[in-house]
Amino acid sequence: MLDDTINEHTEEKIKDYLSEEKVKESQSTVSDNFGVKKNEKKHSGKKVFFIILILGIIASCLLFYFTRNYGKESFDKAQVKVRIDVVDEIMSGEELALNLYYENNTSVDLKNVKINLHVPKNFLYISSERTNKVEESVLSWEIKNIVAGKTGNIKLFGRVLGNKDSVITFKSQISYTPENFNYEFISSDSSSDVNVAITKVPFNLSIQSPEILTVGDRFEYIVDYENITDYAFKFLNVESDFPEIFVCDSENAHLVNKNNGNLFVFNIKDFEASATGKLLIKCVVTKSIENQDDITIVSVLEASEDGSKFFEYAKEETSMIIKEIPIEIQQSVNGSAEYLAVKGEDLEYTIKFKNIGEEEIRGLVIKSELTGKIDFSSINVINGSYDKKSNKITWSAFNVPKLASFSPGDEDEVSFRVNITDYIEIKNSEDKHFLINNEVTISNFNFDSNSVNVEKKIASNNNTTKLNSSLFIRSKGYFNDDGRIKNTGSIPPEVDKETSYSIHWNLSNLFNDVSSVKVVSVLPENVNWTGNFIRSNGKVSIGNNEENGAFTPAEENDIIEGEINDDIIKVEEDGNITQEVIIPKEEEFYYNTKTREVTWKIPLLNANTGVISPVKEVVFQVSVKPNEANIGNVLNITEIVTATGHDNFTNREIETIDIALTSELPDDYSIGIDEGIVVANSDK
Repeated sequence: MLDDTINEHTEEKIKDYLSEEKVKESQSTVSDNFGVKKNEKKHSGKKVFFIILILGIIASCLLFYFTRNYGKESFDKAQVKVRIDVVDEIMSGEELALNLYYENNTSVDLKNVKINLHVPKNFLYISSERTNKVEESVLSWEIKNIVAGKTGNIKLFGRVLGNKDSVITFKSQISYTPENFNYEFISSDSSSDVNVAITKVPFNLSIQSPEILTVGDRFEYIVDYENITDYAFKFLNVESDFPEIFVCDSENAHLVNKNNGNLFVFNIKDFEASATGKLLIKCVVTKSIENQDDITIVSVLEASEDGSKFFEYAKEETSMIIKEIPIEIQQSVNGSAEYLAVKGEDLEYTIKFKNIGEEEIRGLVIKSELTGKIDFSSINVINGSYDKKSNKITWSAFNVPKLASFSPGDEDEVSFRVNITDYIEIKNSEDKHFLINNEVTISNFNFDSNSVNVEKKIASNNNTTKLNSSLFIRSKGYFNDDGRIKNTGSIPPEVDKETSYSIHWNLSNLFNDVSSVKVVSVLPENVNWTGNFIRSNGKVSIGNNEENGAFTPAEENDIIEGEINDDIIKVEEDGNITQEVIIPKEEEFYYNTKTREVTWKIPLLNANTGVISPVKEVVFQVSVKPNEANIGNVLNITEIVTATGHDNFTNREIETIDIALTSELPDDYSIGIDEGIVVANSDK
């Protein structure tokens, strides 16, 4: 209608214009007479032309607007959809499969289709069935067209990382151009967003630490971690972040210094399926934080496939209350604050406490809880009570009257005795480094206006007693041995006749690794070293009698000074070097012709040698020629044998001995009673 009207008006104007031109000449005189100028006629024609042009532009704009809006109303973009199909729950680290389903439920083909998937930062994209682009947190797929009424899907894979109980969100979007349109539509519906909850993580992470500490307390912070999956992780980091009020150290984690605290990082490689581990960090509370008594320690477990980019899998926060309280506690075992014990030993615990505050404390109760290799049936409490079910010892005002009212400056002590168990079962290589721990807590009971009994912990103290290694040396002698070294002579030994014997040294060790092990015994004056011996690896060496054996080592002093290149380990305590431990690089066994000492050196004797691994043994041969003065007596073959070493767990020197050997040879069952006594020469 609009176009017809415009055309009708235009034709009429043109006719008028042509008619004007046709009669222009004949009417020129008349026009002049009326005073109309020629240039005014020209201006009138131009005005008509511009009016027509403007009307045409307006008509075109109206037509475009109408067509555009009519088209919009006729295309229902709600019928173009994209949705995400994915599981609701997953374990952190597991591979996740997603399906993007797209639908064109309109009657129009769609072209230049692009599908975007917005993924969270902790989603690690792996692959897709279709070629796509990855730009930061957006994955996109370009599809040539979607035919009217058709659907399709895109499958992709990735890995989800995150803490337990966290939720990650995926958002989808589709853009396209309908075939009968010249501009792009974008469909994005928040109702199509999907959430995936992380309900499990591949690791268990747990913390053992005290709840209440006071300034000056020493404590242990233990991080237990476990791989609960059936696959291994190549690289693992366990980290614990401590505030600056603690001074800490660890045997297996390295310290990363920070401005406001200490970060301990423990690196583990090839953490196998179902494997477990433990991180031990020892700390001292150096001070409290003003106006704050609740301190948080954060421990994190991270894993990586390549050792460069680590992702957090588990996180635990531990809260401790640090108090500057008026009760001071000190513990000692057998009179020492850092006692080192041995299996089967009797321990006496003394707990001293003092009111260092300015106020009276009423209703004190002291509790002591023991853990470790303890014979609990042996507990003997002085002026206290023992609960067999909880293994807790308690002292209160009922048996220690001073606990009813404890004034400033007051001090007192309580005590008990207990035995370390004499038998400690060893099942595997992890059964070592045994500790006996005694945790003491002091509480006071207050009564409110309603006489409700309320217990409040006001102090705690922890004492750890380490068990030393149990190093054993056993010296045995044989005439009839296993045949690797042949013994000769007469039994019983005869005057002026030489008889040879095989001496076996058996070495075993329980509980801790021991370094710089040294076994020494002296040969009596009338006993000769034959030069025949068997090393601990089973290699037999046959010496020469005349040269006093082929194995003639350097002097003992030369060996210590470095003729044999030893490793020197510096032992530190509280930052100070307390001693230097010499550890030979290789095992040595030799006889010193001047000192007459037989010496066996071992760089490192593993914990539980003789239990989960064979007893370590060397064998050597000696000979003796009795004289008439020996008739009727047994012969001394070796003197007392002594074994020493450095306990790597307790950082102490240990020693053990075995008795001297005689010709009675109690371990050689082929030798009868009295067959070790020297007799006269049968040839005379």
